[in-house]
Formats: sequence, C-alpha cells, structure tokens
Amino acid sequence: MLSDPDLLSGRLFFGVPVPGTSREPLEAVLPELGQVLPAARWTSPSGWHLTLAFLGHVRPEFSAEVVNVGEGAVAGLGPVRLRLDGAGGFPSQRRARVVWAGLSGDVEVLVALATRLAAGCKEAGLRFEEREYQPHLTLARLPSPGPLPEQVVELVTEAVAASPPWEARELCCYRSTLSNRGARYQVVRTFPLTRAG
Repeated sequence: MLSDPDLLSGRLFFGVPVPGTSREPLEAVLPELGQVLPAARWTSPSGWHLTLAFLGHVRPEFSAEVVNVGEGAVAGLGPVRLRLDGAGGFPSQRRARVVWAGLSGDVEVLVALATRLAAGCKEAGLRFEEREYQPHLTLARLPSPGPLPEQVVELVTEAVAASPPWEARELCCYRSTLSNRGARYQVVRTFPLTRAG
C-alpha cells in the first residue's frame, strides 16, 4: 500500500479497477469498434476502472485528507459483486461525447461509495467534480458530439454479455498523468472493502 505524500498528489481520482478476466470479451472487440468509430479515442484496457470521484489537482500537503476520505468511504463496506452490462453514450446516444459500458450487480453500493467520497471531500475541503454519479466504464471519447452508431452499442452489449462478474475488493486512489498518447493511471493507495465481522 503506497502512501508517500508525493504520490498522493497531482491529478487524483477514486475508482474501482475492472479485472482482466472481465475485460477480455470487450477487449477482443476493440479493433472492430475502432473501425466503426475511427475518430474516437479509445481508452486502454489495462487502465479500465469505474471512476467514483474525480478530485483534479491535489497538492502534497493534502495527502492525509485524501487518505482520510478513502478510509472513511470504505468503512463498514464489504466486497462488491459487479458485472459489465449494456452500453450507450453520454450525454445521450443522439449527441454522444463518450461511449460507455454499463454495470449491474451491487450498483447501489458503488453509488453509496461515490456519495460517501463526495461528502468526505466536501468535509475535508478537497475540490472534486460535483455531478450525479452514474456507474459506467468509459470506453472512448469522441472529438465532437454526434449520433452513436447502433453497431457500436450492439458490439459492446454483446461483448459485455460474455463478460464474467467479479467481486471488487478494494477502492483505489489513482493518479492520472496526461500525455499526447492519452492518460496513464497509477494506483497510489488502496482501501480494502472488508466489512468487519
């Protein structure tokens, strides 16, 4: 478990990783998806995660607050059973800027975690992106809003139908580093989901 204050600074966010076995069916159709939407910036499967709270740039002197927020959010929560399920676009399929895969399973626990993280950030005086939490996995970003081809929705929906469920056992704090090749993510702290008793 990393906790160096310098690591707990920069562009930070809290999220839950998507494990390899659950990524594989979706990963397999990425080349085909790329042909249907060649202008889209597809996210790297190795970094796939479910974002729960985006903090933006955090200075090193606030690292203890970041740890306190994460620890408070997971208190009393056990492992979360999740499954990739469905597909769509944000803000809508007619004017999509983002392609996403949906989720099913213990989604209400993810919503509770996101709510706790938002409350914890507010209480700790940490800035964070305030928006209604909608559980999803971001697959691609589009250069401009436009209709999402039905073929994309069908391909993603079929792929995630073959994706096995998983048990999320930790909340992670990630640091995001931007480059011209897209964002790179590094887990800088983990918070186990191990309900006491």
